[in-house]
Order: sequence, then structure tokens, then C-alpha cells
Amino acid sequence: MPTSAIPRTAVSPVHGRLALVGIGVAVVIAADLHLRLSTQVSPVWQTLSEYVYGRLGDRSAAPLFGTMCLALALGSLALLAGLVRARRSPAVVVLLGVWCAGLTVCATVPVDPDGQARTFDGQLHNVAALTAFLALPTAALLLTRRGQLTCPWEQRRTAIRCLALGSFASVAVVLGGFVLTLLTDPTQQEVTLGLFERLLFTVDLALLLTMVRPLLAVSRKA
Repeated sequence: MPTSAIPRTAVSPVHGRLALVGIGVAVVIAADLHLRLSTQVSPVWQTLSEYVYGRLGDRSAAPLFGTMCLALALGSLALLAGLVRARRSPAVVVLLGVWCAGLTVCATVPVDPDGQARTFDGQLHNVAALTAFLALPTAALLLTRRGQLTCPWEQRRTAIRCLALGSFASVAVVLGGFVLTLLTDPTQQEVTLGLFERLLFTVDLALLLTMVRPLLAVSRKA
């Protein structure tokens, strides 16, 4: 019986389901923030992190934003546990751990308010976010290095690598726009940081879901 025709069992359904719950909660909260704070935070010009300064009636939106980041971190942690169970490369596990840690920092350390002086906390937030957004696609590329055909992620190699490259491209645009804003007058911002960061966020969500898939279900390839 050819190797490609052998049914592939789920790696770890429990970890896969937990990952989906965490990612799903993050998506629901993100959608809620976009809808309820649409008049306060521009999805085109302002970054996701700036939802922390939004107001939901007489309450701050900061706890909700923090919950979104932590839910995504916990979902990613479940994926990490599944990768450990599948005995993937330690480098992949470490990089995914860096992604989880970066999200946790973003949840607990607020970005600097738009147009105000830079602070240590704000810079820490920015560095953590950048490190996280670089670590995730790097982990994905390492996960899908050519290896044995029996690797659970082999069937999704092309999709995962394309999404990882798209993530890197989005990071480059966001980082370039951020640097340009620092070097010029912030009031004359020409790069739509918010829009490209949301594109990056969407690509990374798709990347995580594609990486989670082998944890969940049996797949067959004739």
C-alpha cells in the first residue's frame, strides 16, 4: 500500500479543539471591537493595539482587547502542545512559544497613545508585537520543511508556506510604514498602518487555523 494512500490519524484532537476555541474567541472579540468602536478607532489608519484606549460606554475597552490577545495566545499554546505531542522540531516549538509570549505582553502592556511621547512600556509593546509576528511565520516555515511524507503537516505544506510568506510581506509593509511615521510628521501619515496590520492579523489567523487542522481529523489522500 503506497504511503500516500495510508489514512493519517489526527495528531491530537483535544489540543486541536482547544486551539479552535481560543482562536474563535479572539475572532469574535476582534469583530466586536471593530463594530462597537468603529467611530473611535479607524480600521484604516489606527492599529489594533489602539483599541485599548477605546470606550464602551463608561468602561474602557482595554480589558476586552487584553482578553482577545490572551485567548489567541491560549489557542496558540494548545497548538504548541499538539506540536510537542507530534514531536516536531524544538525550534518550531520555541518560536511558537515566542509568539504566545509576545501576545501575552501585548495583552498586558499597552501601546503608547497615538501622537504622544514614546515610553518604555509602549516600546516594549511594539517590540513584543514585532517579535511575535516574525516568530509565527518562521515557525510555520520550519514546520513544513521537506521531510517524510508521513508528516501530518505535509499535505498542507503549500498552503502553510504561502500564508507564512504573505505574513512576512505584511510585516514588512507595517514595519516600513511604522518607521516612516517615526521619521516624518505623524500627522502626515501616508501608509495605512491599520489596514495592513489587519491584513496581517487575518493572514496569521488563517495560518494558525491551517496549522491546527492536522491536530483534528483523519485525512486521506489517494
